[in-house]
Amino acid sequence: MKTDVRPLLAFAASSLFVFACGGSLPYPGLTATEIYNIGVQAMEEERWDAAVHAFQAMVLTSGFESASEARLRLAQSEFERENYIEARAEYQRALDRFPTDTTAAHASLGICRSLAELSPTPHRDQGFTRQARTNCRQVAADYAGTVVGLRASEIAADMFDKLAEQDYNTGLHYWKRKLPDSALLYFEAVENTYPESIWAPWALIKKIEVFQDIGYTQDAEETREKLLELYPDSEPAKLLEDGAN
Repeated sequence: MKTDVRPLLAFAASSLFVFACGGSLPYPGLTATEIYNIGVQAMEEERWDAAVHAFQAMVLTSGFESASEARLRLAQSEFERENYIEARAEYQRALDRFPTDTTAAHASLGICRSLAELSPTPHRDQGFTRQARTNCRQVAADYAGTVVGLRASEIAADMFDKLAEQDYNTGLHYWKRKLPDSALLYFEAVENTYPESIWAPWALIKKIEVFQDIGYTQDAEETREKLLELYPDSEPAKLLEDGAN
């Protein structure tokens, strides 16, 4: 039967101390289990600030048998507050402190997810995107065949596509400004570096357009054949075939 901790929540709210102002515990008079339950219920009710406060108290408590769960829940609550840098740090602490615990897989995925959330839009610096892809690929390998591994692999693929999209957009930028050589460099980077991304066939069809515009008929035809051979089911390939008809 689920314990109703709402009275405890009310008491805790009235007696919460600010860490910086002193006091060894923010929930005086409550047991570690009671504070943990406060945090759990706050999570269930999506009151993430309250959950963070509770689990921050828990990670300072030594000897609690669910310490790994408390640390993981603190990270999850920070994630839900969209504090992704802090969430990443808490997930890392959970993994470092409890590397063999059952929570380790979820902490690993949490780091992957936090980095992915820090990944910016494609026109900005993609440092976090690269970190996310590298980390998520490692998590996918470490937990291959599991739900955690599958989800990490999906996120890694999303980051791969985002990196390809950035180069594709840069190629478009140069092409719109009538700088074909620079445009081709970026379209070729997408083709060669990110061949499994969703942007590779789009880069090829843009290469055809550039080659045709500058009079490189043979290069345009070779690129057309490559697109139809490598990505026959892609939308750019269908556009080529429709145009040919």
